[in-house]
Order: sequence, then C-alpha cells, then structure tokens
Amino acid sequence: MVKPIRVLHVFGRLDAGGAESRTMDIYREINREHIQFDFVIHTQDDCFYSNEIKEMGGKIYKFPRFKGYNYKEYCEIWDSFLNNHRYYKIIHGHQTSVAFIYLKIAKKKNIPVRIAHARNSNKDRIIKKITAKLSRLYATDLFAVSKLAAHSEFGKNIADVKIIPNAISAEKFRFNMGNRVKIREKLDIETKTAFIHVGRFHPQKNHHMLLNIFKELLQKNSEIMLFLVGEGPLENEMKEKVKFLNLNDNVVFLGIRDDVPELLQGMDALIFPSLFEGFPGVVLEAQAAGLSCFISNTITNEVELTQLIKFLSIKATPESWANHIYREKIVTHAREKYCDIVTQRGFDIKKVSMFYSEIYENGYLKGK
Repeated sequence: MVKPIRVLHVFGRLDAGGAESRTMDIYREINREHIQFDFVIHTQDDCFYSNEIKEMGGKIYKFPRFKGYNYKEYCEIWDSFLNNHRYYKIIHGHQTSVAFIYLKIAKKKNIPVRIAHARNSNKDRIIKKITAKLSRLYATDLFAVSKLAAHSEFGKNIADVKIIPNAISAEKFRFNMGNRVKIREKLDIETKTAFIHVGRFHPQKNHHMLLNIFKELLQKNSEIMLFLVGEGPLENEMKEKVKFLNLNDNVVFLGIRDDVPELLQGMDALIFPSLFEGFPGVVLEAQAAGLSCFISNTITNEVELTQLIKFLSIKATPESWANHIYREKIVTHAREKYCDIVTQRGFDIKKVSMFYSEIYENGYLKGK
C-alpha cells in the first residue's frame, strides 16, 4: 500500500477559529488515503480539534511559542524536527508572523514546497506585520484568503499570490425549518428576534461595539436576544460588560459549539462589527443559512455573495448601526436558496479541496 503524502500545517493553536475550521473542513473532505495532514502548534494544550485530528490519523507536534528572546532555541527545535522528519516535502504555514523562521530553515533543508498563507487583513502588533512580510523571502507559494489579506501580509505586489477564498461545507448550513424550530425551542426563543455573533473573544472581533449596538437595539425592541458563540481572552471582560449594561436577560454566552449550522438556521441575523478580517468564514456560513448579515465595512467586499450582506461603517456610532438594523427588513422566507448561491459561486468545500489536493500532489512530485 502506498503511503499518503503527509502535509505539515503550522498553527498557533487548533481551536475553533476561522483558519483552523476551514483547514479542518478541507481535511475532512480530502482523500486521506492519498493525503494526510499533520500539525505543528505553538501550545502545550490539547485543543478543540486535537481528538478529531488524531482519530483521522493526523499527528500533532507541540512547539514552544516564539517570544523573540528564545530565537536560538526556537530555531534549534525546528532544525532538529526537520532533520528527524525528512519525509515532509510540504509545509503549509498559516502562522505567518513566524514563517520567516521555519520556512527559512525548511528552505535550507531543501523542502520543495513551502507555503505561506495569509489569513487576516491586519495584525494586532506592529512587529507581526513586519515579520509576516518576511515570509515571502522563503516561501515557494504565497496564498491568501482575500486581496486585503494578501496586501496586509505580503506587501503591495501581490501578482504572485494565489487568492484562495475560504470555503465551507455549504450543504450543512442549508436552511431547514425543522432545524430552526428545534433550536429555537431549545433556546426558548420561539417568539423572539434572535441575533448571533460567532467569533473568538479578541479585540479584532470588536465585542465592545457589538454589545453597545445590541443595547441600542434593545431600547427599540425588548423582545430580542443576542447569542455569543466562542471563547477567548476577553470573555470575562465581556461578561462584566453585559452585567454593567443590564443585558443579562437578553445576552447568552454559548461557548464553543459543534452545532453552529443549526444555530445559524435558528437565528434571524448576524451582527459582525470586526475591526479587520481576512475572509470571515462565518459570514459565508451565515449566507449559506440564509441569514441576514450586518457587517463592518472593513471586511473585504469579496465576501458579499448574496443580497443578505449589509455593510455598515466601522466609524458609525452604535446608535447608527442599531437604527439601520432596526429599519432593515430581515430575511424570513426562501432561505433555502442561499446555500445554492454560495455553492454556485465556488465557495463550497468540494471544489476547494480538489484544488488543494492538486497543489499538494504536484508539489510532492516536484520533490521526489
């Protein structure tokens, strides 16, 4: 039996974030007899996807975080690892801020396929913005989820960058009235208008503004709810803010969930005021579920696949957002059709998985 091509993906963690979720969608879809995914992560924790990866035959290697002062140690760990795992011919780096280190070492080891993948349109630290751009010096392939992400991480010249939009398992999100009824009964919101946000509790996601918008909406309509899906460093701070704004009866923290498709079908609208994004998968998912989406104008317009998207200014006040959302007619009928639109536009996981399989297989043949 021929051994599968093993592709080494590099992440910070393997939680239910956008890049990780999209990679897992591809992992589930590809033929794992031909291509197998392994992962380097920069934490000692067991993460959200750890068990699933192991069940599918993937390996997980835990590295220390790069902190600058441990540069020598970090380089030595990568050098030793690649010496002891010479069967890796493909490294797919999603953590671009340190890719200038591991891709440089991979180049010295003559690893033929070295991918730097831009996942976001900004960084939370200046130093990361600078080091991400260094990754193009050592990569054989540059990928980005959008033109915004490509410019942010690789600089002005993006002629050599492959724009590969995020893709989803669209059919999972197809609107189903039975699913909607069940989830609304479970959440006890049969008669209420329900808003949702899916995302890590991180400054990028702008939860402070989200809660301020919802506070304004609540003053216009007391029969509304907001459901927050995710975890992260700002979660406790947001819970305190909910108490301070007296929103406890109307805001529910759901944590990390494995039923996001059903949740989106049960909701009435997505509010997504991110400060920046690469190509937010949840906005694709919400459109596939036929969900009205109110998103910030900092997000690439490449995500606008349907008329469900309404861009609102990130500089506008929470009151302005609330007024717009309150006046807007939320889509309540024919939601099933939007899954087909997402698929027809080329954002379904089957098509994108075939593209990745071809890249990996061709890259592996180059290195034989």
